[in-house]
Amino acid sequence: MSAPAVTPEEVEGRYDRLRKEAEAGGYHLNPDADFTRALVKGLLVNEKRYGYQACPCRLASGQKEDDLDIVCPCDYRDADVTEFDACY
Repeated sequence: MSAPAVTPEEVEGRYDRLRKEAEAGGYHLNPDADFTRALVKGLLVNEKRYGYQACPCRLASGQKEDDLDIVCPCDYRDADVTEFDACY
């Protein structure tokens, strides 16, 4: 199965929205913008593929009810931030 197409404009738009939402919540996106944009692209691919933003660093089942814990921001974010000073 090939990944759904995601345009650079979609990535930029979602990146900007996520940056604003993160900062409003007291978080910051990874300062490595290329790395972060690759993750944003993964979120968009998963949203197109499954209909929801499954975290690209976790394996999604494709069933939203089963994946609620990995919908970004996932349930593991705060524990990862506490332990590693960052989520993936």
